[in-house]
Amino acid sequence: MKYLLFLTTVLLTISLNLFGQEMDEYYKPPSQRKDVRNSAYPNLNRKAVSLYVGLEGGFKKNYFSLDNNLNNLVGGQRANALFWGVVLGYNMDNRWAIESGFFQNPSYFVLLVNSRGVGIPNRLGTNIQTIPLRFKYKLFTLDAITKTAFIYVGAGVLLGTNAQDKKISTNNFLAVTGNSAKRDSFKLKADTFLQKKGLAQLEFSIELQGRISNSLSITVFGRGNFGANGIVRSDLTYSINANKIAEAQQILKGINYNFGLVAKYDIAKGYKYKSLKN
Repeated sequence: MKYLLFLTTVLLTISLNLFGQEMDEYYKPPSQRKDVRNSAYPNLNRKAVSLYVGLEGGFKKNYFSLDNNLNNLVGGQRANALFWGVVLGYNMDNRWAIESGFFQNPSYFVLLVNSRGVGIPNRLGTNIQTIPLRFKYKLFTLDAITKTAFIYVGAGVLLGTNAQDKKISTNNFLAVTGNSAKRDSFKLKADTFLQKKGLAQLEFSIELQGRISNSLSITVFGRGNFGANGIVRSDLTYSINANKIAEAQQILKGINYNFGLVAKYDIAKGYKYKSLKN
C-alpha cells in the first residue's frame, strides 16, 4: 500500500511538471516558443513585427503667467482642453516601437476681465497642428503568464506645422463712466499672437498598454511636453480717454501635460529573421 501511494505521488508530480512546462511554452510569445518551430529558417531568430494605426483622445493641461494685473483689472486661469489625433506606428516584437501621426494641440489660456467685481473669462489662443515623432521602449511586462499588458516609456519631438509669427486675434473691452457733461472712457486691448518658437517641442511619455485581441490593443498614456515659453502670448494695453496708462503680458508656459487613451489596430503582421549569433 505504501509502495502504491509512493508511486502514485511520483507519477502525479511528474505529470504536473510536464503540464506546467506546456503551459509556460503556450503563453510565451510565438518568436520565443520552442514548440512553434522555425522550420523555414532554423538557424535564424524570429521576431514578430507589426504595423498599426490608432485613434487617440485625451485631456491637456496648459499653464500660463501674467506679469501685471493692471490694478486688479485683469487676472488669468488655465484653459484646459480636450484633443484628438491619429497615429501610425511600427512595433518590433513588443520590445520597441516608432510612431508618428497627427493631432490637434490646443494651446490656450483664459484672460479674466474684472467687471463689477466679477471676472469675465475670455479664451485666447489657437490649435497648433502637430506631427509627433516618437520612440517607445518596453520597460517591463505586467502579466508574466499571458504577456498581454506592458509598460512603455517614450521620448520624441512634436512639430508644429502651423507655428509662425502671426496675430491670432484682437479683443477690445470698453467702458464709460461719468455724466453727460463729463465722461471718461476706459479701454482694455488684448492682442494675441502665435509665435514660431512653437515649431518644435520635446515630449516624454509613459504608457500602459493592454492587448484586447490579436489585433486590437488599448493604451492609457501620460505625456509631458517641454518647449519655449510664450508660444502663445497676449499683449494687454489699458487706456483712459485714449491715453495709455499701463501694459501687461500674458503668455503660455512651455510645460504642459496630456492624459488620454489610444485604440490601436494591427493592419499588418509578420516576422523578421536575424542570425542567432546577434
